[in-house]
Parts: sequence; C-alpha cells; structure tokens
Amino acid sequence: MKSDELQKKLNELNVLQHRVGLIDNQRRQLDFSLSEIKSSINEVKSSKGKVYSMVGSVIIEKEKKIVLEELNKQEKELSSHQKIISDQEEKFKKKASELQETISNGLKDGKPK
Repeated sequence: MKSDELQKKLNELNVLQHRVGLIDNQRRQLDFSLSEIKSSINEVKSSKGKVYSMVGSVIIEKEKKIVLEELNKQEKELSSHQKIISDQEEKFKKKASELQETISNGLKDGKPK
C-alpha cells in the first residue's frame, strides 16, 4: 500500500474512532436517562399519595395515570433512540476494525521480505 493511501486510511480510522467516542458518550447519556425514567416509573407506581410533575419550571399536581403514560412514552422513545445509537456504534466499530486490518495488512505488504 502506498504511503499516501496508508495516510488516508489512517485519517479515516482516526475520524471513525472519534465518531465511536461521540456515539459512546451519547449512548451513556441515554442509558442514564433511561435509568432515571425507569426509576421514576417505579416511584410513581408505588406512590400512595399525590403525584406531581414538572412543567417547565413549575411543579403541578397530576393524575397518577397521566404521569405514568407520559413516563412510559418517554421510556419508549429513549429505548428506540438507544437502539439506533447502539446500531450506529456497532457499524462504526466494525468499519474501524476493518480499516485497522487494512492498514495492518498494508504495513506488512510494505515491509521487505
């Protein structure tokens, strides 16, 4: 493999690794948000008294059923987004692995035997 081709592949690998890092951060944020939503759902389900919800910067009393519906909708949306992010992460990791192999083979081919 030519030096300029190898450099191009290395740059591409660097970009992919950066993307994987960004996606990993997004996935961790989604994991945290999903965990918070699940915890909130459990709290609302086990509550015996009044249930309150944030609307902007105001806390208002709401029916338990409505709050659970809203939380379940958020959980579904986050789960869907989490799957998309995980699929992207796997795709980028696979591509990075293939590039690493290509680069490694290119370096081996360039060495005298």
